[in-house]
Order: sequence, then C-alpha cells, then structure tokens
Amino acid sequence: MTVNNGLILTLFVVITTSLALGYGFGVKARRLPFTAEIGYSQKQWQFLQWWVKLALVTGILLPICLLVLAWRQPSSWVFWGSYLLIVAVQLICEYVFSRWLVPSVVVPIGFFYTAFRLWQLLDGFTQLTFSYLTLVGFSIVVLFWVANLVMLMVMPIPTIFVASESISQ
Repeated sequence: MTVNNGLILTLFVVITTSLALGYGFGVKARRLPFTAEIGYSQKQWQFLQWWVKLALVTGILLPICLLVLAWRQPSSWVFWGSYLLIVAVQLICEYVFSRWLVPSVVVPIGFFYTAFRLWQLLDGFTQLTFSYLTLVGFSIVVLFWVANLVMLMVMPIPTIFVASESISQ
C-alpha cells in the first residue's frame, strides 16, 4: 500500500488534527509544557520570513513545475496531487488552529506534516519515473523538507518548550 492512498492520507489528517486539537486545548489549559505564543527574537523572525519564501518556492512552486513536466504520467498526477493536497490541508490547519486555539500550534502541525511529507517523497521516489531534470528538482524538494525538519527541531520547538515545573497544577 502506498502512502498516497486515500485511506492513509485521511488517517494521517484525522490523527494529526486530533493531536493538534489536543495540543491547543492542553496548552490553553496550561497542562502541557509549551507556550501559547512563539517567542522568536527579531533575527529569528527575519530568518523565518526568508524561510517561508523558500518553502513557497521549493515546497509548492517546484512541485507544481515537476507535475507540469511529467503531465503525461498518471502516476505523477496522483503523487503530486496528493502531495499538494496535504500541503493545502497543512496550511489550512495552521491558519485556523493558530487563530482559534494558540499560535504555537503551528509548530507541532508543521513537524508532523513535514515528517509525513518526507514519507510521501520517499514513497514517490519508488513510484515516479524521472528524467535528469525532474530528478534534480525532486532532490531539491526532498533536501528542503529534510532541512525544514531540522530547522523545526532547532528553532521553533525549543522556543515553545518550557520546563515542566512552570505548568500550573
């Protein structure tokens, strides 16, 4: 069974949405060791603004270009369509939950969706047929999401994590 199967995609979205809701309500109730706000420094915000632009290019525009380059391959349409659907669901969840629950909910959402996206890409590597150009583009997408996962672990997660002693009992 492939990752881009409708059942797997649906289960992932349901489970991740449930975890995001639990995180949001847990942080609001001060029962989890995370802050509601993301306390970035000015330099971190500047880096993040640049990073988001890079994510738009390598995570959305480049995959759309790769889809167009392989428009005759049905497997490419299924793969990149599933990939872009998951990106859209992630962005919607981050937007809605960060306004409805707590702003810091974007961090765990981003972490889980990035990890899943890497799983999708690994699966896509076995499904797709690549020309040299599409392989280079695909590799850039993979490298960006690996870097994004590292960035999430280095910058945002430590920023929102607080010592467990500071949680209200």
